[in-house]
Amino acid sequence: MDKQSWYVRQKARLAYRRGCTLARQGNHQSAIATLSKALTAHPKIADVYIARGLSHLALEQFDRARQDFSDAINCADNPAMAYFHRGQLSHKQGQVTDALNDWEQAIAANPNCADAHYQLGVHQSQAEDFSTALISFNRVLEISPNRASAYLKRGNTQQQLGNLTEAMADWQLAMLNDPSLTNLVPSLAQPDRSAPIQILLQEAFHPVEVSVKQRGKTLEISLKRQVGEGVSYFTLPDRIRHLLLPLELSEITRFTLIGHVGNVRGPEWEKSYDIYKDQPCPPSHWPTALAALVTFPPVGVTALLYASQVQRFYRRGQYPDALRASKAVRHLALVGTGAMCLLAVLPLGYTAVKSIQAEPAPPERTARAIDHHFIHIE
Repeated sequence: MDKQSWYVRQKARLAYRRGCTLARQGNHQSAIATLSKALTAHPKIADVYIARGLSHLALEQFDRARQDFSDAINCADNPAMAYFHRGQLSHKQGQVTDALNDWEQAIAANPNCADAHYQLGVHQSQAEDFSTALISFNRVLEISPNRASAYLKRGNTQQQLGNLTEAMADWQLAMLNDPSLTNLVPSLAQPDRSAPIQILLQEAFHPVEVSVKQRGKTLEISLKRQVGEGVSYFTLPDRIRHLLLPLELSEITRFTLIGHVGNVRGPEWEKSYDIYKDQPCPPSHWPTALAALVTFPPVGVTALLYASQVQRFYRRGQYPDALRASKAVRHLALVGTGAMCLLAVLPLGYTAVKSIQAEPAPPERTARAIDHHFIHIE
């Protein structure tokens, strides 16, 4: 290759990179003009056609986009992505049959084209062909195990097939890989943190009916009493606080108390309260942390860190976190003391074993005399 040809190709590569950057910035008109310059000498011309086609698609220039994708199919060594994008365009225009054909062609060209498998799975699910859709989503996750949207769709498909346990597992994986999908996951997959609280309050306030719902950082506690049953809404908040405080609910800071009576539609009481109102700051246990530092420094450093966080959490209104940090200091101090005792005992134990091993054996004659003595007695 002569220097002039090499220079022309490098210019084409640079134009391609600039065009892709412009497209990412949303400047598709300039991207198209820059990518067109790269078509003259770029070594992978199919990639240039696809990039320019995507910019045409963003500008809703559908005919030009289709032409670019088709040109990419004709000149690509492996036209899988070109088929996939042309299928996306056909689907956007409502040409479902053409879209399915292109996605199948993409898979034929590259069996590991996860995007094409995913789109086929979505279409099969919409057509209520759930068994086939499940196969497609399984293939997607074999190729791309961290694809959150595929876990979400497979979970929905499992639900339709009656496999609720598998569906909930997939929805949990979808939320773990992409927390933004949480709002798309069915509510039955969300952990019901309020159920144990409802049981606790129901036992405390029986025979009054209690229902609890969590709304963000607020617990909505609804009480329903029958006519003739007395409830003091002035002392009740303190009783509820007394029950909730030991639970250390760091994700919940307030509760709303709503009271109903009989079959009356409107509530007779509705007011919000701070769970940790007037709670004193937990102790930082600085002397304990310093003692842990002296007895066992690796644990003592961590104890000091927790001690320094107690008041910081408290000032931020994170009372449960402050309480946990305070308890952690004491626990770490105990661990440090135990570790120090263990380290002190080990050398003593080793010395004792060595001293026993060094003890001289009894004389052979004495041993025989003892044996003879026992034999004679018998």
